[in-house]
Formats: sequence, C-alpha cells, structure tokens
Amino acid sequence: MENSDHRASTSASAISNTATRYIKLLLEDTRLNIAEKLTRLISAITVCALLLVFLIVALLFASLAAGYALSPYTGHLGAFLIVAAFYVLLAIVLISCKRVFIVNPIARFISRLMLQAPTQEQANDKPASVS
Repeated sequence: MENSDHRASTSASAISNTATRYIKLLLEDTRLNIAEKLTRLISAITVCALLLVFLIVALLFASLAAGYALSPYTGHLGAFLIVAAFYVLLAIVLISCKRVFIVNPIARFISRLMLQAPTQEQANDKPASVS
C-alpha cells in the first residue's frame, strides 16, 4: 500500500511539474509573440512617419514649383490660390472617404499583424453545417 502511495505522489508531482513548466512556456511564448508584434508595429509606424516627412518636403517643393509654373498665366497670387484650392479639394475627398483610404487599410494591417491566419488544418476542422 505504501508503495502505491509513493507512486501516486510521484506521478502527481511529475504532472504538477509538467503543468507548471507548460504554463511557464506558454507565458514565455506569449511574451515573445507580443514583443515580435510590437516590434513590427513600431517599425511600421517609424517607416511610415519617415516616409510622411519626406513626402511632405517633396510635396512642399512640388507645390512651390506648380505655383511658380502657373504664375505667368495667373500671376503669383492666383497661382498659389489654385495650388491651395487643390489641397483643400484633396482634403475634402480624403475626409469624405477616410474609411476607404485610412481606416480600412490600418485595420487590415493591424488585424494581419495581431491575428494569425488559420492554417489549412484549422480551416478543414470547421464543423459541417447542418441543413
């Protein structure tokens, strides 16, 4: 009887140690996944911010060039007002279509980053619908 109690306590101890190790590994895996996803997110934000700065500078020079190119036909004031009106029109289009141009692409990027696509096995494991 004593021998079976010893085996049972040893088995329970082994199961407990295995469960504890499994939980620690799950926590470590979660931390590593979070670190990877945060790294990807922050690097994407950084790249976008740098591209935005460069595009703004390029757009500024392109706007000045467009204004000076139009100035022989409309005068300096008229040329720069035409360029400004173009940007106001562009802002109106972006605001009216912000879901299509801004919200949806950001939502898709973050969902792809945070959620993993189902593997082929998971897709095949779907229960069959009953009709």
